[in-house]
Amino acid sequence: MEISLNNGFKMPMMGLGVAGMRKDEIKDIITNAIQIGYRHFDCAADYKNEAEVGEALAEALESGLVKREELFITSKLWNSDHGHVVEACKDSLKKLQLQYLDLYLVHFPIPTKHTGVGNTNSELAKDGMLDIDTTISLETTWHAMEDLVFVGLVRSIGISNYDIILTRDCLTYAKVKPAVNQIETHPYFQRESLVRFCQKHEICVTAHTPLGGAAVNPQVFGSIYNVIQDPLLEKVANKYGRSPAQIALRWGIQRNTVVIPKSSKLKRLEENFQVFDFELKQEDMDLIKNIDKKYRTNLISTVAWGIDIYA
Repeated sequence: MEISLNNGFKMPMMGLGVAGMRKDEIKDIITNAIQIGYRHFDCAADYKNEAEVGEALAEALESGLVKREELFITSKLWNSDHGHVVEACKDSLKKLQLQYLDLYLVHFPIPTKHTGVGNTNSELAKDGMLDIDTTISLETTWHAMEDLVFVGLVRSIGISNYDIILTRDCLTYAKVKPAVNQIETHPYFQRESLVRFCQKHEICVTAHTPLGGAAVNPQVFGSIYNVIQDPLLEKVANKYGRSPAQIALRWGIQRNTVVIPKSSKLKRLEENFQVFDFELKQEDMDLIKNIDKKYRTNLISTVAWGIDIYA
């Protein structure tokens, strides 16, 4: 199942996020995922595994397991490279062993101190807070992103972790409209207003944490909820003979959002992909709508950066 972006390109509605994957496991994970049916892979310079992903993709392409035109590959501009967009994109392309990206995103709307292209450190200032660069505007960054489209390095460009106000601002100065806004959204953090605003303006919403981080975010960030243990999701899952994770993913797809769950386990990869052979009834969509806690589970800024960038 695919969704049409505002520039005519099509994007698979199910993808695999590669954040946090062990480098020595990536080859097998990518190969298994392609064999299962995944064609959309969500990468980023900050995940620090683009080279390993690139090796896996190159082998899959060379062996004939998949064709390049069948794949949809995303990468992202890190905060410290806002003033070096073209160089950063070329660095990702080199590591991924690709001639072009299907989608390149501004990872966060927050330029920070440059630490060298490909070096995605998040340096802290003397006060312990993220060293934010106040000399680069998001408009300047966006126009550099547009240049990537003009020269053919990327097919589509987009934003990530932008709220309504920043998304609206981007629309005012964009010559190339953002095709995607990748955000955290799941049954406990539904963000209905942001999702509706983006869709109204033909910006596809991608859920980068469609399962609320499952057990990982509580462990890493100390978030207090595990979405897929919600009693209502378990009840609906029993009704359809599915897992709570499958219900959460199917709910996201029926909102017309792209979902990119992460997993390194073969069983989970298979389970997450098996969400296209059933449909949730409207009554169940409505029930899930009522469990929204407006709770963000990815707390990287407060945990690692010493600042709440969403405040």
